[in-house]
Amino acid sequence: MNWILFALTFYSLVLVGMYLLQTKLVYPGSEERGKPELYGGKEVQEITLKMDDGILLTHWYTAPDNPKYPVVVAFHGNAGHTGDRLSKLKYLTDMGYGLFQVEYRGYAGHEGTPSERAFKADALKAVEWLEGQGYRSDNLIAYGESLGTGMAIWLASEHPVQAVILEAPYSSIADVAQSKYWFLPVGLLLKDKWHSDKTILKVKAPVFIFHGEKDRAIPIKFSRKLLDLVPGEKQSAFFEQGYHMDLYEHGVEENIQEFLGLYVLPKLGDETSPEAVN
Repeated sequence: MNWILFALTFYSLVLVGMYLLQTKLVYPGSEERGKPELYGGKEVQEITLKMDDGILLTHWYTAPDNPKYPVVVAFHGNAGHTGDRLSKLKYLTDMGYGLFQVEYRGYAGHEGTPSERAFKADALKAVEWLEGQGYRSDNLIAYGESLGTGMAIWLASEHPVQAVILEAPYSSIADVAQSKYWFLPVGLLLKDKWHSDKTILKVKAPVFIFHGEKDRAIPIKFSRKLLDLVPGEKQSAFFEQGYHMDLYEHGVEENIQEFLGLYVLPKLGDETSPEAVN
């Protein structure tokens, strides 16, 4: 009987520990971030916005070369910061699109405690700023990477964006966590479940999903589950040798350019057609 009591006590301690540590597990944060120039962003502007609770967040913005082109609103994953993704996303600005890289509270030296609710409220301030620059919601493209795919899907569910691009997405954080911690009642423990599987049902814009078959951080089965739930136009690219962070090494940039050429460029007028761009 003693071993049963010990096992129950140990399991209870694990439950309490996981509940208390979940913010650090889901949102590990990152080190302080330098100026855009340190990451090759000579044309990048730093945009500092005040959140509802007084916290200041500094995002990175590159204006589109052509004023008719949309701005890509990019949400990065749960580790690192915007500087780590700048070079990866440079092809978008090279194509003429604008790029607004959203930074999170608790990341890149910013104050504040990360949470699903706080991230979404903070993102609204970024959208408001873009609207102030003349970019309506229907002139935005939502881009999400890993954890940030939940943000991109949520943005597209609330605003009529032109397109959605999802890098290694998930059906829900609850699904991913349950697959890793199968022995725990994750659904009861998680504060932020990030239910993209429910939110994507409200997305009307075309969606492009890409993922690696060898991804261990977010198993590809959850990406496929999400793809099946997309209600409208959709495309996908799944890379047999792809992991979680190396998908651009497998040629996905070309897939994304084709996706944007099909669903975005035709809406911009003849002078911005693929033939004119090339």
